[in-house]
Parts: sequence; C-alpha cells; structure tokens
Amino acid sequence: MQPPWHPDPIADAADPGLSPAGAPAGVSAIGAVKDVFADPEWKHNVLFALIFMIIPIVGPMALSGWMCEVMQRKARRQPQPIPYLDFGDFGEYIKRGVTVFLVQLVVTIPLMIVFYGLAAVVAVAVVGVMSATNEPLIGLAVGAVLGFVALLVLLAVGVVVNAVHTRAELTENFSEALRLGEVLAYSKATFWRVLIKNFAFMFVATGIIIVGLLACYIGLYPAAAVIQIAAMHLRFQVYDDYLARGGPAIEPKVATALPSEQRAQQYAGYGY
Repeated sequence: MQPPWHPDPIADAADPGLSPAGAPAGVSAIGAVKDVFADPEWKHNVLFALIFMIIPIVGPMALSGWMCEVMQRKARRQPQPIPYLDFGDFGEYIKRGVTVFLVQLVVTIPLMIVFYGLAAVVAVAVVGVMSATNEPLIGLAVGAVLGFVALLVLLAVGVVVNAVHTRAELTENFSEALRLGEVLAYSKATFWRVLIKNFAFMFVATGIIIVGLLACYIGLYPAAAVIQIAAMHLRFQVYDDYLARGGPAIEPKVATALPSEQRAQQYAGYGY
C-alpha cells in the first residue's frame, strides 16, 4: 500500500541544502544502488518497474512519471518518498512522464549524432593508421586512445543530459527543463561530480548486468530495472550535493496526492 502522503516539506527551511541528518550530502554510485534496496517495498517496486519497462512506449513513460514523483518527494524531504508502484496510478504516471519523454527525445537525438560521428571518426582514423603504417597493433593502439577520448566526450555530454533530466523530473515543465542558462549553470556546478560518478556507475551497472546474466539470463531483466531506479537515485544525490554546496534549488512541481492516495484518504474518511 501507499505510504502516507505529506504535502508539506519537512526539511530545515533555514538550510534546504542539508540532508535530513543535518550533514552535507554525498554522491556515491554504489550508494545509489543501495538506495534501491533501502526501499521497504523494493521487491515490489523493482518488479513493477520491470513490467512498466517492457510495455511499449507508455510503460517507460509511466516509469518516468513515477521517478518524477520520487525525485520531487525526496527534494521536499518527505519521510517516505518512494510511492508504491502499481497500475493504480498508471494513467497519472503516463501524463506526468510525457515531459521527461519529450525532453529526453530532444536531447538524445543530438547525442546519438555525436556518438555515431565519434564512432565514425575513430573507425576512419584506425583504418587510416593501419593503411599508412601497415602495423595493425599501432592502429589498435590509436583506436583505443581515440575510443577513450570519445568516451570522455560522451561522459561530458552526459553532464548536460543529467542537468536537463534532473530539471525535467523536478519541474515536469518542458521549457523549464530546457532553460539554457540554468542548464549550463547546473552543468558547470556539477560537472566533475557527474563525470566521475557516471564513469563509476558504468562499472557498477556492468557488474549488476553480469550478475543478472549469471542468473541464467533471467536476472538480466530485473537487473535493468534496478539500474534504471539506481540512476534516478544517483541524479538526486548529485542534486542534493549541489544544494549542500550552495546551489540554488530547482523549484519542484506543486505537491498533489496520487489517485491511489486520494482513494485511500476517501476510504479512511468513510471509516474503512
């Protein structure tokens, strides 16, 4: 069942950049995975996240809407920020996930162009070096160096993607999510943390995938759901750390109860 709904933030109003314990926030790729399993309903929520992921188009959109709710509740310091994920709020989550879906589409297309452009440059450079030197090992070495540089470029682009994604989840507003000045300011303030932690998260995610593959391949599917949810927790960790270091808060969408929570409150009012 859903945890109690709290419309008001409970964080210290004098210093919203501090965690509820009163200490500056930290950013940890492994900690983001631990956050998934810290949820009392993690088994249920991971299962339904997986179900949502395999439903074409609207499923991932609904999962994005659920992540918006989690991010906003965590930003308000609600004591139980992770709603119970099921089909009772599916339609609501679809509506709320549209903004994130569209923002990701706008950002992903240029990113894919950059990715394939870099891949083409690396391939042409490797072939050119091999042809000029007639030394395959030299060509492979050049390819490895250029591939690493391309990876760093993609990770740097990922800093901007993280900024846009975070703003979209917190505001659910297309224009606010893509506001250039704020996106660049957030990207600049979080650049090294996002770059390093995303790099670390790649290895953590790879480890989770390997564990899933070892479970007769069936575990690959829940592993993918865990990675998706952990990535959301990592985005919030970055945002929380950004606040702790004095960054201006991103105003979240006005809090409203989910349809399932409204129904539960109605039933409670009738004495059920």
